[in-house]
Amino acid sequence: MAPKADGVEKVAVEQNSSTNDESMEPNWKQGDRVHAQWRGNGCYYLATVNEVYAAKRAVLITWDDEDGSHREISFDNIMEPAEETQAWNTKRIDRRVNVQDTPDKGRCLYTNEVSDPGQVVFVEKPCLVALPGLSQNLWNHLTKMHEATPLQLGTVTFHFAALLSELQLDKTSIGVIMDKYVPDPDEEPGDDVVRIMQSIEENKELKEELKLDEKPLDPRKLQRLVSAWRYNSFGHHKEDGLVLYNRISMCSHSCDPTCCWSYGEDDAFVLRSRISLKKGDELTISYLQDEDLLKSTAVRQQKLQNWRFTCACPRCKLYVDEGRGFRCRKCRVGVLYATTGSTLEPCRVCNSVPSPDETQMLIHLEEEYVTRVESLDKTDVPDVERVYIAALDIFERHWILYVMDTMLWEAAKEKNIVDSMMEHQRRRIDFHEHYYCRPTFILAWCREEFGDCLNANMPNRKWQCTQEYQRAYQMLAILCGTNHQYTAGPYNKLWQVNGAAEAAKEAAKKEGEGGST
Repeated sequence: MAPKADGVEKVAVEQNSSTNDESMEPNWKQGDRVHAQWRGNGCYYLATVNEVYAAKRAVLITWDDEDGSHREISFDNIMEPAEETQAWNTKRIDRRVNVQDTPDKGRCLYTNEVSDPGQVVFVEKPCLVALPGLSQNLWNHLTKMHEATPLQLGTVTFHFAALLSELQLDKTSIGVIMDKYVPDPDEEPGDDVVRIMQSIEENKELKEELKLDEKPLDPRKLQRLVSAWRYNSFGHHKEDGLVLYNRISMCSHSCDPTCCWSYGEDDAFVLRSRISLKKGDELTISYLQDEDLLKSTAVRQQKLQNWRFTCACPRCKLYVDEGRGFRCRKCRVGVLYATTGSTLEPCRVCNSVPSPDETQMLIHLEEEYVTRVESLDKTDVPDVERVYIAALDIFERHWILYVMDTMLWEAAKEKNIVDSMMEHQRRRIDFHEHYYCRPTFILAWCREEFGDCLNANMPNRKWQCTQEYQRAYQMLAILCGTNHQYTAGPYNKLWQVNGAAEAAKEAAKKEGEGGST
């Protein structure tokens, strides 16, 4: 079987035809990360070099997904990982971007250069990757404390990262973290910080391991570090831990962010432009998950209170919220969109305007449905279907329908109910492109999965299947680059579908030639 979608598109590398010129040979060594061609389908995937056979001009690799086939690869069929995944030095980053103080948002990040969609803005290494294994005893100690009496933040990760910063980083690196945004720079040590410091002090073995006699903890400093990690870090993409970056932490939030990001080598943060950027444009990212960007302005702003600010991005300033659509009570065809003033816009088909009483009734119904949808158990499919069918009579192009379409699509996929799968996926794509048209991982994967449905169940619609894979590939190329494993999925499927189509044409041609003779 082929490795599980961990592939990347291969950029052809020409090798010198002379085998005598050893200086032209790549100098592979054990442990090197490579992109290698899997002979099962001709596509390229991420792997690690195990052994080098210089005389044979080949290497033995281990595929990232641990597939055991086709592991010996010729030098001609491997390449280094893209440079765009490796962290840049500080000088190179500072040539590309600059930090500016703003009157309303504090320090923000701006680009010094023009960027096309998908272009790398910069790649930054982390200040610290705070993983449990870096101090397992400390992690276990904090976890036991949290299990006995939960910490106020609901997790031990922020306090663990703060302690790790103080204990393992040099003065300059700690200063970088201390310089990060916190809502209250003069915050007094909280109860949790005091409790943690006291418990460590009473644990003689842990105190000795952390060498606290040589480097005692300052409660105010520790509280500042906890807040710096809370408001500026990212969850680690593989383990239960946190990652914090320097320049990236200067990126403000927007519900229509100018940039997107992915992880590179050694937890590097790869920042890309999501849209075309001019010199001087602000670099913004979303602090919310992709699915939250598809919810109403009010819901997004409520979620952003975790960072203690009210979003005033272009999307949040829109008077009409086109993610809150109501079916017109008059014509039953058009849509009434809600406004930030608790009114409804005229129907876009019949131009009728609901009365104040009708408007109040619909908005009250919306509140009830939001509460109902948020409490749904997605495994209780009959209940989800009941709420969904009732909601269709009231709403159209509303984010709560998108949430239920997602639940019902997942349920249909699990049972392979093709018609239901395709209809709910189509509705998801339609709402996403209506409400938020930018590339997101959700939209790209919706397109890819829709292509999978077509490919498996409608072989006569290869043209549409190809179109879905192309759209998914183009979006993922913007979001994480052409060499990323996510982009490899639709690329490899596109390659296989086109190959199958060409083979079918060739077979039909030969059959026609045979018949004519």
